[in-house]
Amino acid sequence: MGERKSDERISAVLSVLSQRGELQVRLLPGLLGVSGATVRRDLAVMEETGLIRRSYGKVTAARRGTELPVNLRLSQNAEAKRRIGALASSLIPSRPLVMAMSGGSTVGFVAGSLAARSDLTVVTNGLGTATSLMTRKSVHVVVTGGNARSLSNDLVGSRAEKELRSYRFDYAVVGVDGISPEFGFTRHSTRGAEIDRIMLEQADHTIVVADSSKLGRVCQAKIADIASVDTIVTDSHANAPMVAALRRMGVTTIPVVVPPQTEDRCFPPREVPLSPSGPLEP
Repeated sequence: MGERKSDERISAVLSVLSQRGELQVRLLPGLLGVSGATVRRDLAVMEETGLIRRSYGKVTAARRGTELPVNLRLSQNAEAKRRIGALASSLIPSRPLVMAMSGGSTVGFVAGSLAARSDLTVVTNGLGTATSLMTRKSVHVVVTGGNARSLSNDLVGSRAEKELRSYRFDYAVVGVDGISPEFGFTRHSTRGAEIDRIMLEQADHTIVVADSSKLGRVCQAKIADIASVDTIVTDSHANAPMVAALRRMGVTTIPVVVPPQTEDRCFPPREVPLSPSGPLEP
């Protein structure tokens, strides 16, 4: 296998750790197709940012439910997010509209699909979202003020909240970290959840975009109840009973078709033992 970029290598390691609990350091150079020195640099970055723990020749995930930096999330479930973005953008009518869009990797794919629209004004707190929208110089983009969160590359705080409350939106498109019929839509960040809540409250039509890994997950900060959103766009790997439960709650839930996931050949299951405590939360 050719050498991956650092973000892709780190994302691959974290993805496997979320499923298997631990990895043997000695296996990583061969599995990732890089030198031992490169692996050591990657692990040092992951340890410094609190993503992993290292001990006795192995690495483990630092804690359950850790919020990953947005640059790492971009490479996770990328095909599902691309298809979710394309479908969600098709739900936005072709007429002059004012929209709210949050930050996040999945919303970024929606933004990319909308970038050619010349009839949209989009207000966003997501710096990555704004960049995606401006690629074609067609969408009128308004970026809120606020304090920057480096993990999510978005703006939060009272300035962002005040600006969003000054608008009435035709549509809001928001990404989330967790979806649960019982606990609603949640995020890792309390400040980020408040921004998302305002976007949903100020919009006539609301869309949540989230790949299937978010269904069944509950994070610390609640955004809103399930019934407060009109539409959820996810992917076809979503848990079928959960999709049915969301639909029974009155939410239009659309799973876009994504090809079956193939096992990551970089990490043969027989070579990487499970942690004694079992897999961590996906």
